[in-house]
Amino acid sequence: MPGVRFKRWVLVVGIGIICLLLFFVLAFGRLILLFTDYIGKQAINLFNLSIAEYSPKLVIELILFFTGVIFLALGSRQLYNFLVDTFIPEHKGRIAHFLIKKSQLRVGSNIVVIGGGTGLNSILRGLKNYTNNITAIVSVADEGGSSRRLRTEFGILPPGDIRNCLVALSDAGPELGKLLDYRFKEGSGLKGHSFGNLFITALQRIEGRFDKALEEVSKILAIRGKVLPVTLKPIHLCAELENGKMIETEPEVEIHKTRYNSEIKKLFLKPKAEAFPAAVKAIKDADIIVLGPGSLYTSILPNLLVRGIVSAIKDSGAKKVYVCNVMTQPGETDNYSASDHIDKIVKYLGGNVLDYIVLNKALAPENIYEKYKKTGARRVKIDEDCMLERFNAWVIKEDLMTKQDLLRHDPDKLARTVLGLHK
Repeated sequence: MPGVRFKRWVLVVGIGIICLLLFFVLAFGRLILLFTDYIGKQAINLFNLSIAEYSPKLVIELILFFTGVIFLALGSRQLYNFLVDTFIPEHKGRIAHFLIKKSQLRVGSNIVVIGGGTGLNSILRGLKNYTNNITAIVSVADEGGSSRRLRTEFGILPPGDIRNCLVALSDAGPELGKLLDYRFKEGSGLKGHSFGNLFITALQRIEGRFDKALEEVSKILAIRGKVLPVTLKPIHLCAELENGKMIETEPEVEIHKTRYNSEIKKLFLKPKAEAFPAAVKAIKDADIIVLGPGSLYTSILPNLLVRGIVSAIKDSGAKKVYVCNVMTQPGETDNYSASDHIDKIVKYLGGNVLDYIVLNKALAPENIYEKYKKTGARRVKIDEDCMLERFNAWVIKEDLMTKQDLLRHDPDKLARTVLGLHK
């Protein structure tokens, strides 16, 4: 079957065997002929065959042919069963499909997704079904819950969003994902911590470096692709509001409109930080760079504030894509339309860098919207085309909504839409 990249190596082995056989024939041909002639005559005498009907050479040829076919078929079959039972027993009976799928994943598009939070997890779960060449570049400005405590107590980068991305890309099975996501509900020191956060923290203490810890946990979880922090430097997300108020923690930025009734004038990091070199390289080597979906001010934009990220995006020959959220985020993007989201992305990118803007055009049942309205969330309204033309990007409007009772992107629909842009 085409595309498996297996037959070429069978051919190489076959050529090697033929070359060795030719060597023996050329080097020891006369001895081999004398030996086979002797064996043939003995077989003829043993079975009382007429020499007029059967030559010693023909008898040997027939014996070798049928013995070779039988042994080759039997040995190949048993070796095949042994390898499948040992390494991939769950794929027994459909190994061809498995090999083709693996080959397609290996040569799939090189995708870099930049963001954080649940939006990033959603697109990663979809993309991993189509390509292994995925790099998630994750914000490390998180200061909520377990991540904040681990930052304070151990001085490490916040592991929460990174853990979620690792679970999303893992091939280790759903049970391990549940284990890493498990959050302790009691215990004076453990309460509120997820097992995955503690696991990453322990590996960081063992390895001495956060990036090395991520390499090890990626191997353990057998993830498809890579998960990289946007920077290795501890940072805090800060903002200057339109009313002059300065806020210096990520949780306050997340609810700035609710708490301070003011828009953000300027978003910045404290202290300033350089991008992780591996993240910069991934961006420059990408076929597609995806921003979002995810919290605008606390998941996506913090990555663009790290020195080296915006310049890498601009220098990359990749298609640049922004995936707009389905719903607004209470306290952060209240009443934002699609163009309001894009305006902020373009501002921090330093110009109209985007090639594509992906918007969800599907509507959910009104009863689901009503449930979200109670929390303050609203549907992100799609502006008139004339309002979107100023971004000089192709606007893609698709049905991207999940069929679950949740107002968020469907992982598979979103992945197929994004991958379809690489043509």
